[in-house]
Amino acid sequence: AEDIEADAILTLTESGRTYNFLRKKIKNMDVIAFTPNEDTYKELNEDPEAKAIDFTVRDPSRTGQIRHAVWRSLNDGLLSTKDVVVCLTGEIGSSKGTDTISVYLISEAESTLAGVIESDPVMNSIVEISTELGWKGREGEPVGTAFMVGDVDKVMSLSHQLGLNPFKGYEGIDVTDHSNWELIKRYAFLDGAFVLDGEGRLVAAGRYLNANVEVDLPSGLGTRHIAVASMTAATHSRGVTVSGTDGVIRIFSDGKILGEIDPRSRMLKEISI
Repeated sequence: AEDIEADAILTLTESGRTYNFLRKKIKNMDVIAFTPNEDTYKELNEDPEAKAIDFTVRDPSRTGQIRHAVWRSLNDGLLSTKDVVVCLTGEIGSSKGTDTISVYLISEAESTLAGVIESDPVMNSIVEISTELGWKGREGEPVGTAFMVGDVDKVMSLSHQLGLNPFKGYEGIDVTDHSNWELIKRYAFLDGAFVLDGEGRLVAAGRYLNANVEVDLPSGLGTRHIAVASMTAATHSRGVTVSGTDGVIRIFSDGKILGEIDPRSRMLKEISI
């Protein structure tokens, strides 16, 4: 890092030991921790001088980990474009420590699916709820459902209600408010999709999506995925589905799957970005 005059060091850490070791040794540049461990993040955050970021989703690849951490660091103001960063990564979930050192030059156009999820509190909350539905679900089985976010007037015009809308006439039920999550999960058993505005307010549940746009999806995906993909192709909305078969979460935009998340490992796989 000193030889190449790096601007910062990013280090993956499960326990915080690697980060704390580096902070003691390195005094002339920033050291930033990125961790998927919630307890470690909380412990590091108790130190006002510490620089730490936590992950909503875990990426299995070293490159994905780095891009994810860089984007979060940009979003949190810890790094800037054109910074040169030395990145220490390893196997997520392993206590055996770092096994890879990389040098990363932050481009002018850093944008990844991880960044979309992490920087948008609405998408972040939907992914968290979807993860719980895909993993714990009902009696250990995944609960299949879908969420449409944004361009709400057009989404509503291209859909119809399958039954009573439990959110009709209610205002202020916001997906970013954790106290509403159990209520949202309760209505995930309804057929159809949730519809939310761009601010995360729930407009409807049990909505049948009628957008008739041809989309190209991998074989084996059912009508829920096709309907959500078609709606994102016909509108400026984003979609999130939870598979009722295996619980896999898929994020859609412009008629395409951007990525998939395994609800158990929380591993993120980018598809088209």
